[in-house]
Amino acid sequence: MVKNIAFALAGLAGFNAHGAGFLTAASHLHVTPDLVTASSGQIIVLAEWLRGTDLKNLLVGQSSRTGKFSALKVALTGLPGVFMPATVEYWRRWQSLPNSPETLSAHLLPAQVYVPTRSKAYVSGIASILNAATLGGSSVGVVFNAYDPVRGEGILFGNRTAMQLLPNVNLLPITQKAVEAALWLSLYGFENLPNGLMDGAYHRPCVIAELHRFDRIFAVRPLAHGWHGEKPASWFDVQDWQCEMWFTVGYDAEVADIKRINRLIECGALTDARYRKVDLREVLTKHPCGYFNYFSERPEVFQAAYDEAMKKLQEHDGP
Repeated sequence: MVKNIAFALAGLAGFNAHGAGFLTAASHLHVTPDLVTASSGQIIVLAEWLRGTDLKNLLVGQSSRTGKFSALKVALTGLPGVFMPATVEYWRRWQSLPNSPETLSAHLLPAQVYVPTRSKAYVSGIASILNAATLGGSSVGVVFNAYDPVRGEGILFGNRTAMQLLPNVNLLPITQKAVEAALWLSLYGFENLPNGLMDGAYHRPCVIAELHRFDRIFAVRPLAHGWHGEKPASWFDVQDWQCEMWFTVGYDAEVADIKRINRLIECGALTDARYRKVDLREVLTKHPCGYFNYFSERPEVFQAAYDEAMKKLQEHDGP
């Protein structure tokens, strides 16, 4: 019987529906994790799941957001309640004239493209939900990450239950500022980073390495193994390919030690009792993500994740 179960939710822009589909299946099958890690937008998905929100309706209930043209509209006009174009900020920069080629480029093509619009009350509420996380009357550990781009260091935040389950991991308390930082996209610019931190997915798209003490880990990552679809033929295809490769490399590094120790135990090369096998179960997507898919959620991604999770979780023999 599996004693300790962890979910690891990888955030990736318009693929948050993947994690939402997995969590919805977990609810339907009454599979309760002891701890959940999340990055980027999956932090919101996780909090809303704990709140009892209908995740499918939350993310993909508005069909008008699907399709390339709708995604392009979101990219140009923003996403209500999440971000809006930094138009005012753009023209404000021209109050001071550029005095070098570098400042000219920063005026013409600034790093800040959008402005986050989630209210402080909503973000504070998310922090409260994560701190008090419970399912079926049991406390659930929650961990998410942020990144310090100046020091090049990742930061982990966790609730009280997570600190008890991971006593040897340096976890900072979950606060409103922590959530705000963990949701700060690079397109929001680097001038007003909350406490100097930003979205941790740029550093670690999926937090798994610290979960080696758990018997079973469901790694919920919204990318397939390898490139699916036609070979990159346009500039947009190349941007997507690069993004997928970066996220894939980050994930592979995250699980490398767990897979290596599992292999060494299986072949009898590692017999020290301090090491044991970890049952790592990957829930991947088969849907290729195009450049414009990063701006909107798709119902087919949610459904595919739900169906795959139902299969993987039904095989689960936990308590």
